[in-house]
Amino acid sequence: MASKYLLSYAAVSLQVYESETIALLYKETLDWDKVAKSVIDDDALQKGTIATRKREFVEFKKRLQSLTVEQLAYYEEASSSDAKNLTMLSCFKLYAFISDFAVEVMRNKVLLFDFQLLNSDYETFYDSKRVAYDNLDTISDATQYKLKQVMFKMFEQAGFIDSVKNKNIQRPYLSEELIRLIVQDDPKYLSSFLYSDNEINEHIKRCK
Repeated sequence: MASKYLLSYAAVSLQVYESETIALLYKETLDWDKVAKSVIDDDALQKGTIATRKREFVEFKKRLQSLTVEQLAYYEEASSSDAKNLTMLSCFKLYAFISDFAVEVMRNKVLLFDFQLLNSDYETFYDSKRVAYDNLDTISDATQYKLKQVMFKMFEQAGFIDSVKNKNIQRPYLSEELIRLIVQDDPKYLSSFLYSDNEINEHIKRCK
């Protein structure tokens, strides 16, 4: 059976404030139906049409549900930097395409002290995945373009690149607490944040 990447991230970029707001609404109620009512019917985020709110909420909910209970609860005390990284973590966990790109392209470039991300890096990565992930080969050129643009926008919003235009790679800063929450869950996600294997192993030792 052919594999498929989940590509619905194209519907909504990182949107840290919205993710954090929804996470805190969930913490208050522990009921996703009530959170949905707040966001969609009561317009808690004060944005868009009802149709847009519904479409975006589906993605926000899936992203936040990918986090562990402890990671989701951490939004309440997270710094603005950690809230941003938590939101990116939820995207890495839900959308393997984004995580794979971070690990296989951006991380490998950083390990070689190459901090310039090129459009050709993306094209090479995309082409390399077409065989294993058949849905990459069946979507339109317009959808392919949107996937690329939204992903780069997410990396810009998360601080992994300085801008969509320049695409200079920057290593994100994670607090010790957030690193601990990632290691307890699955240390492999530190590689998505561009950590080397040696750095990951050191953090695993510290968290034991």
